[in-house]
Amino acid sequence: MARILIIAGDGSSSGHLGYAVNRMLEEGFEITVAAPVKKPLITVVHEMEEGMSTYVERPGYIMHADASLDEIDPFTFDALLLPGGRAPEYLRNNKRCIEVVRHFVEHDKPIGTICHGPLILAAAVKGRRMTGVDFIKPDIIASGNTWVDARHEAVVHGNIVTAWLTPYYYVWIREFLSLLKQRGIKPS
Repeated sequence: MARILIIAGDGSSSGHLGYAVNRMLEEGFEITVAAPVKKPLITVVHEMEEGMSTYVERPGYIMHADASLDEIDPFTFDALLLPGGRAPEYLRNNKRCIEVVRHFVEHDKPIGTICHGPLILAAAVKGRRMTGVDFIKPDIIASGNTWVDARHEAVVHGNIVTAWLTPYYYVWIREFLSLLKQRGIKPS
């Protein structure tokens, strides 16, 4: 059975993580959610409120990590998903997280990310075209990657799929599933 790794942490988007987990299970893939520490993760919901120039963060669902990043062997996974939220801001500084992401980059395995998730990619790869929430544009450019203002469309560059933000979960996962199909990665 094809295995999908999802890297998350406290502050991951509740919607992104939940949607990724449920869609992959619905498609019949085996999934593992890995975090810096194997524990219940406190996720968040980001909302724009009228009159504010940035988002408001509210508590999301508690979601469980199946493994710590140190416990997983990236060679045993076929693809990687990186949900957004606030977690990518600190996950990009986690050495093991970047090692795992680089494995997927170097072995040309599919990677899908949304919203703030490309911050993790920016710490692991250069020369790629990607999108995400507008707030990360300077980080993407400074990392040696190219920013694409894609809004409601996914950006696909080689083995990487990036998408803008809520409510475009379906765009993110649709293009990720398309990439899996192109690569012959399917559930049993």
